[in-house]
Amino acid sequence: MRQFDFKKIREFREAAGMTQNDLARKMGIHSQQICEFESERMTGLNTRTLTSLCDALGKVPNDFLSESRRD
Repeated sequence: MRQFDFKKIREFREAAGMTQNDLARKMGIHSQQICEFESERMTGLNTRTLTSLCDALGKVPNDFLSESRRD
């Protein structure tokens, strides 16, 4: 099963040369939310936020998915 990998937000943000503040500004949200997403303290993304995140980073939703492992 594929699931959203919040760690990829930081990976893609840094690859784009953006700070958390830069990304938040581009998305129209508070930088604290970016911090919470990247640290996985906030794990719910609504469609609007996901769309904004993808637009800001030049990604598609599938780029944020990873295989989950079942032990």
